[in-house]
Amino acid sequence: MTAFVLKFLLRTPLRTAVRASVLLVSVALLGAMVLFIGNSLRTMTATTVRSVPLDWQGPVGSASAAEQVATRVAEQQGVAAAEPVATAPFAGAQHTSPAGTIRAGAGFVVAVPPRYQSEFHTFRMLYGSLKNDGVVLDQQLAATLQAGVGDTVLISPRPGAKPVPLKVTGVAIVSAGDTLFQPLIPLLGPAPASPPSDVAIMPFGSFVKHFGSTLGAVAPSSASAASVATGTSGITYQVQAQVGPKFLTGSPQHALAQETHLRNKLERSLPGQIQFVDNLEAALTGAAGDALYAEALYIMLAVPGALVGLGLAYLAALGAVDRDRRMLRLLRARGASRKKLLALAAIESAVVGLFAGVVGAVLAVLTVKWWVGGQLTTWPWAVGVCVVVGFLGSFVGRVAAGAGALREEQRPQKPLWQRLYLDLVALAVSGLVWWLTARTGFSAVVSPDSNPTLSLSVYMFLAPALLWIGSTLLLVRVRGRLFELIAPKRATKPRDFLLVSAARRAPSINRGLVIVARLLAFAVNLSVFSSTWDQQSLVDARLTVGSDIVVSGATGVQPVVAQTSGVTGTTALDHTYAYVGPDLQDVFAIDPGTFQRGTSLRDSYFLGGSARAMLNRLKTRPDAILVSKETITDYSLNLGDLLKLRTLDHRTGTFHVVPFHVAGIVQEFPSAPKDSFMVANLPYILKATHDPGPNVVFAQTNGNPSQVARAVASRVTARGAIVKNISDQATQTASSITTVGLRGISRIEETFALLLAAGALILYSVMAFAERRQELATMAALGKKPRSIAQFIWTEIILIVVVAAALASVLGWLLAEMLIAMMQHAFDPPPDHLAGPWGFLGALALVVVAGAVLAALVAQRSIARLPLGAVLREE
Repeated sequence: MTAFVLKFLLRTPLRTAVRASVLLVSVALLGAMVLFIGNSLRTMTATTVRSVPLDWQGPVGSASAAEQVATRVAEQQGVAAAEPVATAPFAGAQHTSPAGTIRAGAGFVVAVPPRYQSEFHTFRMLYGSLKNDGVVLDQQLAATLQAGVGDTVLISPRPGAKPVPLKVTGVAIVSAGDTLFQPLIPLLGPAPASPPSDVAIMPFGSFVKHFGSTLGAVAPSSASAASVATGTSGITYQVQAQVGPKFLTGSPQHALAQETHLRNKLERSLPGQIQFVDNLEAALTGAAGDALYAEALYIMLAVPGALVGLGLAYLAALGAVDRDRRMLRLLRARGASRKKLLALAAIESAVVGLFAGVVGAVLAVLTVKWWVGGQLTTWPWAVGVCVVVGFLGSFVGRVAAGAGALREEQRPQKPLWQRLYLDLVALAVSGLVWWLTARTGFSAVVSPDSNPTLSLSVYMFLAPALLWIGSTLLLVRVRGRLFELIAPKRATKPRDFLLVSAARRAPSINRGLVIVARLLAFAVNLSVFSSTWDQQSLVDARLTVGSDIVVSGATGVQPVVAQTSGVTGTTALDHTYAYVGPDLQDVFAIDPGTFQRGTSLRDSYFLGGSARAMLNRLKTRPDAILVSKETITDYSLNLGDLLKLRTLDHRTGTFHVVPFHVAGIVQEFPSAPKDSFMVANLPYILKATHDPGPNVVFAQTNGNPSQVARAVASRVTARGAIVKNISDQATQTASSITTVGLRGISRIEETFALLLAAGALILYSVMAFAERRQELATMAALGKKPRSIAQFIWTEIILIVVVAAALASVLGWLLAEMLIAMMQHAFDPPPDHLAGPWGFLGALALVVVAGAVLAALVAQRSIARLPLGAVLREE
């Protein structure tokens, strides 16, 4: 029986090849999605783990306890490193030089073991090293004291205590001060605090010797621990630990479960000795929520394409309806039972499905390797999906087509959904749900729980799903009546004969139209949504970073940055802090006249005026300040109100009151946090704080930001500056939202969409030829040339392409609008308009045209090789 099926398939090689090709591309799309999602979630986990500078912090009661517990923790499997650390305040520091005695205000000391820097990355050395009985100064403290390596500084542990002389052995930048100095209350979890302005780093042993007896220890989990970052007088001893990156595998959700299990196991093995503040858990929880966003997006973007692809498999099976009818009659006449007929269909489906599944799996692996790369650890799942879906798609399409062939001989009857007008109902409900979504703001929301779940409103899926279903059913209902309308009543010209012939075959043409229109709509929807997502990722990245390139952590570098090749404009600003009542908020001191040379502003960032108007308000009044909307609401402020801020005077190390007047309301600002911040004039702030100068430079480029950033970094990193660029931030932002952004999945799906678009037209050509074999053979027998006969099929293909393109443009745009509305919480700020992916749409148009031309050539070649005698003898 298998040999019979193989011979039967080989008798029609073109039809079999097209059927298998369409099916394998369809299942390859599903396989590629499995591979991509697995690779993306694993990449997201690795990125999240790398982004956390300090995984666990466990407060303990003494230095000896910190050393003992750290040793025990480091021995546990899954822990990469564990070290004893201490933090404590100091009352002041001073340095005596030939120019005189320079004093600095209060700050903090962090004490770490000598090997700490090779295992943790909370600070980085600019020059020098950490040595016994020495001290490493943070860059800002070193600049304030004007001290360098080899100098001796005096640090006072507390007011009235004898200063401790320490030799400066290095200068560093504390990069994770908000985590390093946060209050350690395990029951409350991570609470990153504003880092202290002045920080000194000491060896753990030296710190215990010089400060241990002078300052008392803060009891773990005590109420006073909450004030560690803001000025308690005690020492916080802690154990810091890093989880081994290779220990955490799979998706962020899976890694979160592994990490939680490891932490619980450690705390259980050391009862009463330590409880950790888990910074890594907080990061993985956020990543797990973002991964759910990604999976929801993948479902909404990938499933329609896969369903359209399987619809093509059904369309391919329809091309063999007449052949099936003849074969069924012949086999039944020879005594074949229904069981044998079903077995033949199953064997044929297995042969085609297994071939399509295996080749589709290979195609999926190659495609994902090409566009994404990385280790594809989920390939067994992908192969399984491809083989199973390949067989089921082939079998279901084959059986459905066979059943259709039998039903065609029965009296036609309208299906129930047509009698109930479910297509129109689905479209009406879809429009209503979309309107409600846009009006009330239903969208995807991640539940902030230890086990993140995505609260997906049912309305999210109803709108696009019902639009897909309703529009498809409406096209099926129409049954190609449009083609009947454009056909003339009397055919007097060759073109009229072609249109009349197409109108007579309107139901058959409509089947091809439904599939091609769905496929093109899928491609348009995917490309428009993906382009809009990429557009907003860049907007979000610019808002997060500040500009194309941002240089921070050093003063006086603006001229160097401005002279770097590729930089088109710069502006300098000072990022500082000030107290509004008890709240410490970010303050961005800018030069309104030059600010837009280094970055861009949008009118939507402000309330009550345009960006230009707000900058003009700052220009006209030195003490003018723009206040965030949240602060305006919390403190009942109005325009023109006097606002008194407490700012740090770096000359004296004390806070003093500086008056400002509210000039406007700001919602967003480049590099500002999302909640509370303020924007003021640079000269006024520098005069009040006595800062050495602007500590941030925004720069715009006319080339690749990453390349220009590397050139800038080579010139300023020696001064301790940190250089960021918008390209890297866009990747990071995308990774936090949708694993590696939509670029990978969009490229994969766009590749398959192009293949399926061309394949659908070729498939229709083969199907139309199979359905009209006797008619076309009759025309050939009467002397018609193959080119003239092929025009009948060309006409059908052209009608399908034109109508499908028009329908896809409208439907694809509507679907993209719905997806944007549903995922609005993932955008910050929301998009002003949809982005036009003109490059891909142009490529899609070229592929469709090329596919139509190739389909026409296939039809003409098939007609030329038509065996007239055999065909005309068929019943």
